[in-house]
Amino acid sequence: MFKFFIFSIIFLVLIGCEQQDVEVQSETSVSHSDCEDIKSCLRIPLGGKLKTIDPSMVNQVLDNIVVDQLFVGLTALKKDTYDVIPALATDWQISNDGKTYIFTLRQDITWNDGKPITAHDFVWTIYHNLNPKNKSSDASALFIIKNAEKFHKGEVDKTMIGLRVIGDYKLKFELEHAAGYFPSLVNLRIYRPLPKHVVSKHGKDWTKPKNIVTSGPYYLNKWEKGNKINLKKNPLYYEADKAKIQEIYYYIVQENYIGLTMYEKNDLDIMGGLYLKLPQTEIPRIEESAKLAKEIQKGAQGCTEWYGFNTQRFPTDNLNVRKAISTAVDKQLLLEVIFGDGNIPAATVTPAWLLSTNETVGLQFNPEQAQNFLQQAGYPDGKDFPEITLMRSTGETDDREVSKAIQTLLKHYLNFDIKVRDLPSNRYMGVVFGKPEERPHIFRIRWCADYPDANDFLYKLFHPTKGYFNWLLTDEKLRQELTEVIEKAQWVSDSAERKLLYQQVEKILVKDAAVVMPLYFDNVKFLIKHRVKGWYNMAFGGQHVINWSLEN
Repeated sequence: MFKFFIFSIIFLVLIGCEQQDVEVQSETSVSHSDCEDIKSCLRIPLGGKLKTIDPSMVNQVLDNIVVDQLFVGLTALKKDTYDVIPALATDWQISNDGKTYIFTLRQDITWNDGKPITAHDFVWTIYHNLNPKNKSSDASALFIIKNAEKFHKGEVDKTMIGLRVIGDYKLKFELEHAAGYFPSLVNLRIYRPLPKHVVSKHGKDWTKPKNIVTSGPYYLNKWEKGNKINLKKNPLYYEADKAKIQEIYYYIVQENYIGLTMYEKNDLDIMGGLYLKLPQTEIPRIEESAKLAKEIQKGAQGCTEWYGFNTQRFPTDNLNVRKAISTAVDKQLLLEVIFGDGNIPAATVTPAWLLSTNETVGLQFNPEQAQNFLQQAGYPDGKDFPEITLMRSTGETDDREVSKAIQTLLKHYLNFDIKVRDLPSNRYMGVVFGKPEERPHIFRIRWCADYPDANDFLYKLFHPTKGYFNWLLTDEKLRQELTEVIEKAQWVSDSAERKLLYQQVEKILVKDAAVVMPLYFDNVKFLIKHRVKGWYNMAFGGQHVINWSLEN
């Protein structure tokens, strides 16, 4: 009964928020004449405009979705387990010290213009992407290669980079240090080979449909910018016989209500997830629909929603205040109210299944303990607690609802008010990374990792000197401890040992210092037409359209 009472309070608050929303109606439709043969043509929405399909320049999810069908790397990730499997490479060997990798390439791989793909293409690509003049978007992901960062900074020439060809079909990497995750790293788009003969000839225009040459299971046929992009099966792909879907159309649909209308009119085959989110307010209707309910599928995403505390501003500079807030938020209830049975409550930043932990690492919901923490901080029952601000970026309805729910839970369990402040997306990160005294007390971050390893969640975000949020942890003793553990984890090749080290990192961040409050891991809903067979979702590494088929 008590839990139902809290549920009702949150629900009423969110209803008040939702009434401000205006549903977008549209008669938008897609002509089946777009497809040469609708029986072998897959139609997918993208919730925004593509910026580029150059693997060296992509920096948004929507670009990656298309790039993953056009370009392939040395490795790929296996369905369900995310184990690293061969792609353009047949196998690889690792030195005893874990610092040298030799990849053997397939000898039957070609660009879709028929020219062979060799180890020389990979070397040229990495030199190209490390050249600061080319402004590659994720060049730092290459810095694990020996002297790559020094070359990028102009300190050494390219002959010093730890990269060599052995014949035409072997590629040798020397690393700065052992990195057990390196085989999954080379699946990143920044490592995927570029066609030197095309890039050199056409420069920035090399990705235009009339110029582009690709290595993946599909090639670019048409691109109407801001409207749609059309891919066709690449008959020269080394596993072309696996590709049962002959053609893919990606439609730019920036309103999810429009997308849902198109789906219900049978103008789209897939909707949801990173393509185009289902409208949250429509989920109950979808689940109650005799037809649509049968088309619901779920898929994990490699994303975590978390909140950070400004430890350089009163009163969130107080450890017990941070712990009180973290233990007063009933994540399970919050998610039930807002998302139904979708997302998964998080006690760590890294998804639990990547850490091999039962999530006992972090702080758990405990209202009584939360009150004790608040009392230890000097604010029994919330008395005289100063106003604090939780800041969120505008544009995400779900995020507004989450913020309001947190506001309600803290009022109920800790008896103090917080102010929710909205900022436009283009200003939000500027404030979060601005002057400490101007940062909000609590801020929201959504992080999606590029590869299935805790390193991409923890080192990149929280390393005390190199991480994006290196300023979160102010306790010098904990900073030193975190530095030692997180750097040791990079060197360790044994997967089980590395996971234990990353569990220690999580414990420092979410419990000992309580500078981060993980909220949930994405487990999103999709709508998938029955004619799409063999569909499955990949949280990392790109969607495997080549393994799907269509039945009519």
